[in-house]
Amino acid sequence: MKIRKINEDKVQIIITNQDLEERDFKKWELMPISPKAQEFFQDILDMAYEECGFEIEEDSQLMVEAYPLSIDSFVVVMTKVKPGYGNEHISFFLPNQQDCEEDEELPERGTSQVWAFSDLEACSQACSRIEPDYVEASSLYKLEGEYCLALSVLPERQPSVTAVLGEYGDWVSCDEAYLKEYGLLLIARDAVINMASMAR
Repeated sequence: MKIRKINEDKVQIIITNQDLEERDFKKWELMPISPKAQEFFQDILDMAYEECGFEIEEDSQLMVEAYPLSIDSFVVVMTKVKPGYGNEHISFFLPNQQDCEEDEELPERGTSQVWAFSDLEACSQACSRIEPDYVEASSLYKLEGEYCLALSVLPERQPSVTAVLGEYGDWVSCDEAYLKEYGLLLIARDAVINMASMAR
């Protein structure tokens, strides 16, 4: 597993099929009412606390989101929410949950994607690891305090680009038209190349 603390309220964990096999856990067992899933996420929380100091207070509630990254990996984002958000200590949100059944192929997100980053450094680091030839077009926007990278990826390169971006940011289920209407345009074209040049 790869654990990255995004901020004081959010942590990101990349989990592979091998990680699941080592724990005798199946992807379809990721259900909000599953005691096994609750135990699995508690183990992740313990690891997040040990590795990056992500701590859940006794009165905290947690929202857990999971998104497929590739055929053999997915990302889990855990976010602390205000008391009263839900009745459970851990609530679970899994978009396209039917896609997580065993032996399913990578869910189709399309070649046009939007990824959100907490800061420009995370975005630039992600862009520096993407081959420019894999991206047909890219723009950068700012929306509600986050930096949103909208890009069109070559179909055959989608899994590798998605895997890289998932290590640094969060996939957003909106299209660029939404960003154009509500966000602030920062880089109109070749955002991946421009952001990669800023990487340290």
